[in-house]
Amino acid sequence: MGRIVFAATTKKAMQMINVTRLVALPILLALLAAPALAADQIKMKGIGWYVIRSHDRDALADFYRALGFEEWASSSKIVGLRAGGGAALEIGHLDPDAPKTPPRTSRNQSQAMAIFGVNDVEEVVRRARAAGATFVERYDSPGGTPLYYLGDPDGNVVGFAQDGPMWGNTEELKALGLEPAPEK
Repeated sequence: MGRIVFAATTKKAMQMINVTRLVALPILLALLAAPALAADQIKMKGIGWYVIRSHDRDALADFYRALGFEEWASSSKIVGLRAGGGAALEIGHLDPDAPKTPPRTSRNQSQAMAIFGVNDVEEVVRRARAAGATFVERYDSPGGTPLYYLGDPDGNVVGFAQDGPMWGNTEELKALGLEPAPEK
């Protein structure tokens, strides 16, 4: 009779061990994955720099200097221009074999662009026209902030705004039908 009890107890224990494995394994795996999950919660801090490549790096750097960017670093490879708020514009050499980008005539012809905040957007537009911008396009956002897009001599499109949602203007975001997410 002792053997039957032992066998029954052993069978029950094995079932419990199997159940425990089924429950414990996912918990163990979740615990092992926990540090990876925490690492996925990245907080963006802003744009460090925006890179533009050019067949004539120095001429393009002169164009952006005319708009108010200030040189803060340069080498034989790049010209670094301050864009304010800790951001920078880096202008580097484009591969000589790369095709030239045709001049843009609208912001909708560009796949990517940066928008810079400035204290006098009308002055930037005046300087851009004088420096050879291929187009200047005004966009009035629903919140009332004027935003200007312009084409540089190399076919890049950049934007300039006096103020805007990217600088904490939550009322403008709401006017666009967007509800700003709270800071984490």
